Amino acid sequence: MASILKYKLLLIRNLPFNNLRIFLYRIVMKYEIGSNVRIGRKVMINCKIVIIKDDITISRNNSFVCNKLEIGSKTSILSGNTIIGSGDFSIGQNSRIIYGHYFDVWNSIKIGSNTWIAGKNSQFWTHGSIHTKQGIKPLGISIGDNVYVGSSCLFAPGTHVHDHSLVGIGSVVNGSFTESYCIIMGNPARIVKKNIDWRQNW
Repeated sequence: MASILKYKLLLIRNLPFNNLRIFLYRIVMKYEIGSNVRIGRKVMINCKIVIIKDDITISRNNSFVCNKLEIGSKTSILSGNTIIGSGDFSIGQNSRIIYGHYFDVWNSIKIGSNTWIAGKNSQFWTHGSIHTKQGIKPLGISIGDNVYVGSSCLFAPGTHVHDHSLVGIGSVVNGSFTESYCIIMGNPARIVKKNIDWRQNW
């Protein structure tokens, strides 16, 4: 049964026409996919539940392997990203994931609306040590609305970044940042500025 699924997904991901890929994802895989959605070639979507809203672009060479995948309307995911694990992955509306990021979805990852995972090569990790097996520590990652994450950031299990914040390039994020309108950066990351709107002042 697993091999049949594998061949179905390989067939779909290599088809030359977007409309045909969308049609087969809907009919064969029972994925919920809205209107005006573009899914590039060489995109692997292997999830139990898929909800893709309207006006979404998923560029080529992306991989989605998780329990539940949910993508909000008007969101774009550019090339070369890997989302893999047994948890849930969700991203809100009008958000962006740029190039070559890695999301370890052993536990769930939730990204808000109007949020950018910018640049390249950030990593998001949701498992580690004995806590993973025992379930005694929440290891999922949540990133709020209107957040900007710069290139090459590392997110440790159990981290949280609240709304309207900016995470500087190369930061190592370990812990929860519950304040809004902050600039967060460094190794380990800390709040370096408060009460600042990065969209206007950075």
